[in-house]
Amino acid sequence: MTSVLASPAASSPWTVLLIGGSSGTGKTMLAEAIGREVGVPWLQADDFRLALQRLITPQQQPELHAFLADDVWRHPAEELRDRFIAVGEAVSHALEIVVANHVATDASLVLEGDGVVPAMAARHSFAELDTGDRVRAVFLVEPDEAVMLRTMLERGRGIDRHDEPEQRAQAHASWLYGQWLRTQAERHGLPVVEARPWATLADRVRDVVDVPRTTSR
Repeated sequence: MTSVLASPAASSPWTVLLIGGSSGTGKTMLAEAIGREVGVPWLQADDFRLALQRLITPQQQPELHAFLADDVWRHPAEELRDRFIAVGEAVSHALEIVVANHVATDASLVLEGDGVVPAMAARHSFAELDTGDRVRAVFLVEPDEAVMLRTMLERGRGIDRHDEPEQRAQAHASWLYGQWLRTQAERHGLPVVEARPWATLADRVRDVVDVPRTTSR
């Protein structure tokens, strides 16, 4: 989802804001809210993953196609977590050029998705371009696995096509991936924010990544 809005706030301390986190943590909602407030486009990393899946075959890069099998949610949760990590690392490698391009052209952007991994987000050089402090990142986490499952079911996006054991497996694997993201983000010194309460999420993220506040919404 993209939206070209007004010119970005002149006081913005960053050019690209990365929002990572596992499924069901409010990344898209937050990216849209910040994008509208600051006046910059927002993108979903999933768009790039889907494009890569059409271009790159499973034989060339199997991790990009790791969740396409009909029985995927029958696999052990730890294996599924590792698949999430592999997909995230592959997608993040591709996103580096997107980040570099936006910094090089001074085109502000909010980019969100579970394909944003901390090792990439913590870098100060993207695709051999020194980006300095023009890239900021925050990772959202949901500590309660039951809440994550409920949120995923309310949102839909295909989880309703699976039976209850598969739904629980998907939520558990996503929760495990979220815990991995949290550990890695903290290791790289990146801010981690709990998703709830939803009502204050945007304000709490603004505080840790320095999102300029506008006088009108």
